[in-house]
Amino acid sequence: MSYKEIYCRDCGIVLAKFNIRYFSDNIISELVRVQYGFHIKNGHSVSTRNIE
Repeated sequence: MSYKEIYCRDCGIVLAKFNIRYFSDNIISELVRVQYGFHIKNGHSVSTRNIE
């Protein structure tokens, strides 16, 4: 299965993992903005990466 991970480079941790079969890129982007906005506001570098 393919997953997308939401990763914080500053903390070095995986914040979330989403199955791309059920979550589109738009939904994942919205969830990141809503749930992990505090990381971004504090200056952390949050990125997504594909995991096979």
